[in-house]
Amino acid sequence: MPSVTPSLVTHAFARVRPVGALWRLRGYLKPYRAQLIVMFAAALGAVAAEIAIPLLTKSVVDGAIAHGDKSLLIPLSLAAIALGASVGALNMIRRWIQSGAVANIEKSIRDDLYAHLQRLQASFHDDWQSGQLLSRATTDLSSIRRFAGFGLIFLVTNIMTFVAVVALLIHLNWWLGLVTGVVFAPVLPVCFRFEKRYRVLSRRVQDQQGDLATLIEEAATGVRVLKALGRGRQASARHDAQAAEVCQTQVEKAGLLGSFWALLDLIPNAVIGLIIVLGAIAVSTHSLTLGGLVAFITLALELVWPVEAMGYIIASGQEAATAAQRVLEIFDTEPQITDKDPGQDAPERAGLLALAPARGPRPAIPGPREPASAPGTRGHLVFDHVAFCYPGAAEPVLRDVVLDLPPGQTLVLTGATGSGKSTLLQLVPRLADVTSGAVRLDGTDVRDVPLERLRKAVSCAFEDATLFSASVRENVTFGAPDADEDAVEAALTAAQARFAYDLPWGLDTRIGEQGMALSGGQRQRIALARAILARPDVLILDDPLSALDVHTEERVTRALHEILAGSTALVVAHRPSTVALADTVALLSGGVIAARGSHRQLLASSREYAALMDVEDLEASA
Repeated sequence: MPSVTPSLVTHAFARVRPVGALWRLRGYLKPYRAQLIVMFAAALGAVAAEIAIPLLTKSVVDGAIAHGDKSLLIPLSLAAIALGASVGALNMIRRWIQSGAVANIEKSIRDDLYAHLQRLQASFHDDWQSGQLLSRATTDLSSIRRFAGFGLIFLVTNIMTFVAVVALLIHLNWWLGLVTGVVFAPVLPVCFRFEKRYRVLSRRVQDQQGDLATLIEEAATGVRVLKALGRGRQASARHDAQAAEVCQTQVEKAGLLGSFWALLDLIPNAVIGLIIVLGAIAVSTHSLTLGGLVAFITLALELVWPVEAMGYIIASGQEAATAAQRVLEIFDTEPQITDKDPGQDAPERAGLLALAPARGPRPAIPGPREPASAPGTRGHLVFDHVAFCYPGAAEPVLRDVVLDLPPGQTLVLTGATGSGKSTLLQLVPRLADVTSGAVRLDGTDVRDVPLERLRKAVSCAFEDATLFSASVRENVTFGAPDADEDAVEAALTAAQARFAYDLPWGLDTRIGEQGMALSGGQRQRIALARAILARPDVLILDDPLSALDVHTEERVTRALHEILAGSTALVVAHRPSTVALADTVALLSGGVIAARGSHRQLLASSREYAALMDVEDLEASA
């Protein structure tokens, strides 16, 4: 199947500009409007209090000190103390509200991102590197949170501070105030130039960090292979090369940021020096009082932080903007496998789509197979001239596949490697959708069945058993969380997985990431027990016994004879002992069902089938 690299995905979404992407996420602010309003009000109140303090200083110098009126000192001092306390209190309120609001905003985006990833088809996850997805769900969302919590509020308050302070400076001395404002004008073009260069570097380092995360994850999950083949040094070399790219970009980014901050530090301090000289001239010409000069210089110092913080704000904003762009690359990917629009429902739908009462509980170990004509039986599976082609592939994997599995029948599907067996199985629970034709369950096209209902009716166990970093019990009950202890025990017994009771903490033993603490055969049996416990109408088994030894496989096969009697089963198998499960065997070759019949019939009539099977083992198992 062709793969789509992250760089190609990035180019596909290049039309979404970073700032526009960040603006599109504004909807996440709406539930917290009240908190944000209070937060901004507290921030602006703190700024106003800070600006008012230099004006009190002017009153002290020009009034109480210049005229010797000591009666004003105590009230003005108390007022200054009150303003200082107000600044502290308002900043505390701002930070308290800010921490809760922005954390909840980040959580909301993360929850929606995870939910969207779950809705996306399996092929999307095949195409994307896991590290790229992880970096978007962690690092990128943290960048958005930091800007929403700090950069955004500082952007607003610093602009308000700059405007208010410059207005007060002009009020104190119009020409000196204008000179001060004009001297800061070169900051704007410098900021614009920095923004353009920093945006490129920010996006580059985020993409490189995603690639590095993928490399680290692959090395961690594949550590046994690396050690077994002695490729640790080569893996380290790959990691070092990728880490060096990240480091080089980070250094380039830090150098750009450092030179920008240095310039922003220089400009306000140079302005302060200029103000002292010009202010002294203004005082000597009596166009400015001494108290006014003190207030002027103090207010001018209030401009240092807004200008210096501009570097942080622009850097934080660009990181958040490119992070939003990367996150939207996922949000803008439309799920290809979805429930059909309810407005298109046909009134004559039957079967599962009829929304009959929910499936009642089945016994943990189903009894003998009911006759196909028995009322209430479900699981009639039909492949109606099914074809499937992977996107971008020149030839279809499946073409004109026709199969009919009555309720309760077990069909074993076999064929050469790459013949499309696993692909055919994925069409039933809609892990992929047919290119043409239809898969029908109880007379209804599976594309018309709500996904939740379909995937409760169909249970799967794959050759590559995926277990989660949880206890054995949690893994087994993953598809049936309400199952009782008797049902769990019965499923484990049927799958020959009672070894779980002998683990250090029994079924509560945590088995580690991907179940790597267990052997391959043990993982397959736990996964098989999970599929059995779900009590499905249709059971999909993709070579689930490949990692078992012959004796264990024989015991599992005997148990499955009873289990499969209660469900329609479609099984991919290569071993003769597993093929013995079948009511019917179908040979998939060239994308079509080349032959169908019993073991002996196909062995006698199909050379290809005979070549796939070990004849002596087949006769021995008969």
